[in-house]
Amino acid sequence: MSKAILITRPDHDLITTYLFQWSEYVINLAKRKNIKVLDLLGKRANEKIFTSYMVKNEPILVFFNGHGNQDVITGYNNEPLVVANKNEKLLKKKIVYARSCDAAENLGQLCINNNTLAFIGYKKKYTICYSDSSIAHPLQDNIAKLFISPSNLIPMSFLKGNTAKDAYRKSQESMVRNFSYMISTRATSAQKDAAPYLWINRKYQVLLGDPNASM
Repeated sequence: MSKAILITRPDHDLITTYLFQWSEYVINLAKRKNIKVLDLLGKRANEKIFTSYMVKNEPILVFFNGHGNQDVITGYNNEPLVVANKNEKLLKKKIVYARSCDAAENLGQLCINNNTLAFIGYKKKYTICYSDSSIAHPLQDNIAKLFISPSNLIPMSFLKGNTAKDAYRKSQESMVRNFSYMISTRATSAQKDAAPYLWINRKYQVLLGDPNASM
């Protein structure tokens, strides 16, 4: 097992492009910490390359960005990367954060049953609200920031040596703070309208496995 992070960053639609760009904060932190980054960006987020990198490099932390459902986490053009009852054993003895819809509902627990150390993900849809005026510049989107920054805290906390329970707690607390702002008089009308979706993200984000798992 190597002290490395593998991150999948497809960019084939608007949401994955947002996640692609916002994940740079995670990558930059890993580099500052001298932690090896295995960056499967764009078309490289496919099953063949993912499987090869997992087997050859054995990263301790795996950070998925992409669409999914209760049995599948996908990569570029929604190509399945991890499929329940097929190849979830690739995540054995790993810490996983899946920024994917529904993946914690079934696949996450199946991974834990097959000795994944910890799995943080979502039992329902993971939503990112955004501003139509900022889609050309995702990092400047002040609505999307309220959604993505709390989720970035999970891999960033692991990179700082925190445990799974601390990474989860920090993300949860950040969503509560952002929600409180979004329903306040300081928020724009668009931010207020987006607030219920952030609360749903918070409600259905779960930690499975060992709460004390760390890099």
